[in-house]
Formats: sequence, structure tokens, C-alpha cells
Amino acid sequence: MAGKVRSWELVEHLFDASVSPERLDELIAAWDAQAVQAGLDSQPLSEFAGPGFARQIAGVLQVLEQLQAAELRRANDLLSSMLGAAMVLTQDGSVVAANEAAGRLFGLRPGGSIRQMPLAPADLPALAARLAEIAAGSNGERDGILRLRTAGSDHAVLVHLKAMEGGSCRHVLAVTSELAWSEAIPRFLARVFLLTPAEIEVMRLLATGGTVAGIAATTGRSPGTVRSQLHAVLQKTGTGTQAELVRLAVLLMQSVPAAAAPLRALPAPAPHQRFLRMPDGRRVELLGFGDPAGRPVIWMQSPYGLWRLPRAAQAEFSRRRLRVLVPFRAGWCNSDPPPQASNPLELAVADLRCLMDQLRIGSAVVVAPADDIRIALMLAKTEPGRLRAIFGIGCGFPIRTDAQYRRLIPVARFVRACARYSPRVLPFMIRGICASISRHGLENYMRGTLARVPADARAFADPEIASAFCEGAGRMFFGETFSETVAAAEFALFHEDWPEDLGRVSCPVTLIHGEQDGNAPFETALEYCALYPGWRYVAWPDEGEFVAHVRWREVLDLIEAACAPAPGLPPRPGLPGM
Repeated sequence: MAGKVRSWELVEHLFDASVSPERLDELIAAWDAQAVQAGLDSQPLSEFAGPGFARQIAGVLQVLEQLQAAELRRANDLLSSMLGAAMVLTQDGSVVAANEAAGRLFGLRPGGSIRQMPLAPADLPALAARLAEIAAGSNGERDGILRLRTAGSDHAVLVHLKAMEGGSCRHVLAVTSELAWSEAIPRFLARVFLLTPAEIEVMRLLATGGTVAGIAATTGRSPGTVRSQLHAVLQKTGTGTQAELVRLAVLLMQSVPAAAAPLRALPAPAPHQRFLRMPDGRRVELLGFGDPAGRPVIWMQSPYGLWRLPRAAQAEFSRRRLRVLVPFRAGWCNSDPPPQASNPLELAVADLRCLMDQLRIGSAVVVAPADDIRIALMLAKTEPGRLRAIFGIGCGFPIRTDAQYRRLIPVARFVRACARYSPRVLPFMIRGICASISRHGLENYMRGTLARVPADARAFADPEIASAFCEGAGRMFFGETFSETVAAAEFALFHEDWPEDLGRVSCPVTLIHGEQDGNAPFETALEYCALYPGWRYVAWPDEGEFVAHVRWREVLDLIEAACAPAPGLPPRPGLPGM
């Protein structure tokens, strides 16, 4: 590489990024400037993204991993000493670390968000705003106390927010007034004090700040019944007042779990979730939305987590009598890892065929966001007649010319060049980007990335769209089972040249694009349409990568029109042939 590219300059940027992940954009910009100068088809670019660069990235990201691991150990050590639900948060409310009580009481785990907390809707913005102020040190704010209400009750939660200094960036420690009521406590109370299940429930709710009226409303009992049960609890436990009873409950919450083996906090079950077993024994996770008896639509995950639409769109699935199925490929989310030496894309096709067989789906419409268009076309080639239509949303295609390469935004050029010329770089870069996101929060990272694309910056400013994307991407990239190796293997295969006849399929293919999309330029989509004249192109000049999140009504209109009625369902009026 010496004499062909300024390798020393990149090493300097790599080191900066390892100790300050927010400077990752500077690394990509420096890389991109040299790559564009080299040109896609020239020898220097292939050498530039070759083994030497892979070794440099691997070494520097080891530094990043060590620093991140040290900071995470520091956070976990701090939280493990706290009895109440506590967590370390980024400025935008992403969870860096959380103790067991936070997982039990609020469902919060690393990679999650404060938006998951079961708080009154009006209180979430107040928490987010105060968190941002303290993280930024606005007006000298370093800590503060908030009183929040839980959703659907009068229960109050006190939260102490405190800025944490040190490390590569500023985080906020959030300590709540909530103590976990472990499964061992009811058994202890029943055995030692002979409390009934109803009396134990009254004691638990009282200990968490409930009032007689509030407990009555929560349990569906009358206030008089609650008072009688509370009187029985006081007598059986030998406590003279409610204050003494609360002190006893706090004592038990601290002492009883210590005598038992620690319970592993289980992840909160996802709504609409189920698992299917493949012929080789692997489990594949499947989410289902809409009308269970509706017309089937397979909505693929995409490599970026673009499977989750705004809630208003998901609510519309049922009204339109659509049964939307989201299968997760091997190694993603809660699907089991792929067998060794398997081809991830061929395995994905085989799993989709098996899924359709098990669910007795004779035919379906397939929605393929981003690079998933390749898998959809592979499925159409192997199962002609079972796909009624393919809708590719913001499709990514293998780069065939220098002009196609230069249309991409820098980070997309970086990923595609690495995928094409040096796939060994990808696991390290994915790990580095995830580390940067973990430190600063997915929303902050996305705002910075999207700032150069006006349409996407505008779309992401909509809280519902931001929430939908962050839930999808967060669940895929920040779960316990996420594997950089699986993601990198897919990226590399997606950007290999297509077989010449891959796009010649028997079902209709429609590309849906926002013409400001820097990851999937519409000019490249049109060039692929020219290769396959039967394809249709639909686009919005004022949208970008989030075209389906913004224009979901129009997208669902197209999908609905392509669906055939499920057996036993009458045609919908106004839609010919439905």
C-alpha cells in the first residue's frame, strides 16, 4: 500500500476512533476521500481495502473493545451494589448497563431504551428532557430527582439522575426507588407468617407505594376488603403500623433473595412472537401482525432492521385483512445460529420455503427491504408460482460501475467496498460501529448519520418513526445473541455480482424508492430496472431511506392490490380481482 495510498493517515484516524468512537465518521471520511481518488475499478482501491487495512482495523478495534469492556465492567460493578432498579443511560435514553432489578421491574437491559419503561405517557418526555439536560450539563445541571407515575395507576416512582464523569463520554446514572419483589418472598411469607396469596399481594403493593384506594383499583377489590386484608397482614406479621410493615417488606426484599440462588432475568417476550422448527432442528423466530386469517405477506428483516413500521401502520394491517409475517434469519434475534459452512442466503431461502409449508401458505406477497431483494428473487426462482409479487423497498444492489459507487454516501461506499474487496474487515467494523452506538445511543448516532440527507433527517424527527426504526435495529444488533460474523457473512454475499438471470422471475417485481436515499440511489435502481424490463419502479422524490415509514399508506395500497383473497374471505369492495 505504501506509495499508493496514505496508509499512515488512516492509522492515525483509526487510533482516534478507537479511543473516541464519535470520531468514526472522520475515519470513514478520510478513507472515502482516498477511495474515491483511487476509483472503483483501479488496482489501488482493491489494495486499499485489502489485507493490510484489515489488519490495521483489527488491531485498533481491539483497543476499542478493551476500553469499552473496562467501562462496562465499571458500570456493572456500580449497579450490582444497588438494591433498587438502576441503570446507566446515554443522552438519548439508551441503556448502556442495567442491574437485575431494572430488568425485572422495567424490562430494561443493555441496548434497550427508557421508552420501554411502563410510565404514564405524559411522564416519558419529562424524563427524556431531564436526562438530556443532565447528560449535556445544561445550566450546570449535574443531578436531579423526578417523580414519575406508572402507566394506568397512581403508583409513583422516584428517579435520581446523576451525571457520571470519566470514560470516553458522559453517561447518566439513574437510580429508582423501586426494589425487586423476588419470587422467593411470597414463599417466605406463606411459610413463616401464613399469609394468603391475596394478603401477600396487598403487602407487595403497599411496599411499592400503593394506597388502599390504589390497591383496590389495581386488584379489583373494594376498599373495605383491602383494609380487612391489610389488618390481617399486620396481625400475622406482628407489625403495629403500615410504616413498620413497609420496613419489613424492604428488609425482606434485601435479605430473602440473598439466601436463594440468583434468578436469571428472562427477556420480556416480544408481542406476536412464535418459533418454528426447521428440519435440521434449528428454531426460527417469527413475528406475526395483523389479521391471523388474512392474506399472507412475508416482510423480510433486512440487514438494517427495517422490519418494524410505525404503530399506526401495524394497526392498519388488520383493517386491510393482511397477515404480515416477519421471519428472522439464522443467527439474527432469537433464531438459532446457522450450521457451519452453510451459505446464509441459500439457508434463508430454504427456511422461507419451510416456513410457508408449515404455515400452509400456498402463495404470498414478499416485501424485501434493502439488500433482501436478492433473497426474495432467489426464493422466486426456486418456488415459481408461490410468490404473487415482490416489493423491493430502498433496494441495495451490487455495484457494477464506478458511477454507481460514487452515488453512495460515504459510509455506504465504505461498507460496500469492504464487502467486495476485503470482507475480513467487516466483523471488526460492525463491532466498532456497534460500540460507538452503544456509547452514544442509537438515536444520536442516526441523527448524525442522517443529517446529510434532508428527507431522512425530517422523517427521523418524527418520534413514531424514530421509535419504530430504533426498535427494529436495536432488537437485531444489540440483543444477547447478535453475531458480527453472521452479519458480515451476509453483507459480503449481498454485494457479490448477481447471476445474470436472477432478476428474471415469473412474479411481478416492484421497486419502491425514496429518491434522496443515499444508501440505495434511485439512479442505480433504474439501471437495474433497465436490465430487467419487466420490473416496475415507484418513487417519491422528496423521501429517502425511510420511504416505507413515511409513505406507509401508499406502500400498503400497493401490497394490498397485489394480494389475492385468503380462502373464505370475500373480496374487498373497490379492488378488482380481490
